[in-house]
Amino acid sequence: MVVDLLRGGLFSLAHFCGGSMGLAIMVASLALRAVALPFSIRAARRRIAAADPRKASPGLAGLAQLPLGLGFYAAIRDIGERAGSFLWVRNLARPDRALAILGALVAGGVSWLSASAQTLNGAPAGNAARGVAIGISLLLTAGVTLAVLSHMSAGVAVYSITNSLAGFGEQRLISRLTRARGRAER
Repeated sequence: MVVDLLRGGLFSLAHFCGGSMGLAIMVASLALRAVALPFSIRAARRRIAAADPRKASPGLAGLAQLPLGLGFYAAIRDIGERAGSFLWVRNLARPDRALAILGALVAGGVSWLSASAQTLNGAPAGNAARGVAIGISLLLTAGVTLAVLSHMSAGVAVYSITNSLAGFGEQRLISRLTRARGRAER
C-alpha cells in the first residue's frame, strides 16, 4: 500500500515537473530526505551524547531513512514502461550503462569525500594503512554500485545518484550542527 502511494505520488509529481519522471524522482528523493532529516539529526545527537564526540561519525544517521528509501526504491522499480525518458536516457524503466557509471563515480566520490571529511573534522589523521582502507572502500563502493545499477532501471540510478549527493550534504549538515552544539555546550 505504501509503495502504491509513493508510485502514485511520483506520477502526480511528474505531472508538475512537465511530465518528466526523472525530475520527479529527483524532487521526491530530495523531499523524502528533507522529511527524514530531523530524525537523522536527532539520532546523530543521541549517538554523540552517548559516546566521545571526537570519535562520533554522522555516517549512520541515514539509517533513519532506510524504510522510506526502500519504499521509494520499490515504487521506482514498479513504474515500468510509463517512466518515459530523462536527459539522454530513452527509457527510465531500462538499465542505462552511462547512468550506472555516473552513479558508481558519484557513490565512490561521496565515499572518498566522507572519509576525507571525517579525517579533517577531528578523526585521527591518516597513515598509509588508513589511506589504503579509504581507497579500498572507495573502489568497493563504486564497484558494487556499478554492478547493481548496471542491472537496475535507469530510474533507480537517478534515485541512487540524487540520494548519494543528498546524503553527503545531509552528512555535512549534521556534522556541522553537532559540532556547533558541542562547542555551545562547552
